[in-house]
Amino acid sequence: MKKVFLFLVLIAICAIAYHDVTKGTIYTASVKKTIEQTNELPYREVTVQRGDTLLSIVEREMNGKLPVSIDRLIDDFQTLNPHVNAQSLQIGKTYRIPLYK
Repeated sequence: MKKVFLFLVLIAICAIAYHDVTKGTIYTASVKKTIEQTNELPYREVTVQRGDTLLSIVEREMNGKLPVSIDRLIDDFQTLNPHVNAQSLQIGKTYRIPLYK
């Protein structure tokens, strides 16, 4: 009788382990970030001065703190200025800088 009980417990443990491995027992919610971007981003054309960075230009234009994340700022900048790297702005060149509310 003891052997049958141990055999049934072993079968139950194997079934539980198989279920954990294949389907899992912890509910995991998958979160997808969706950022809606329109093709009509408001922007202002700005000529880069010595010492300017993308962040300093946007903060100067917004009169204060950046209202969006830096990643979104870079994405918006590169959308407005295709084939331009946000980290290598050139002095004297004019770029489209996104404006935020």
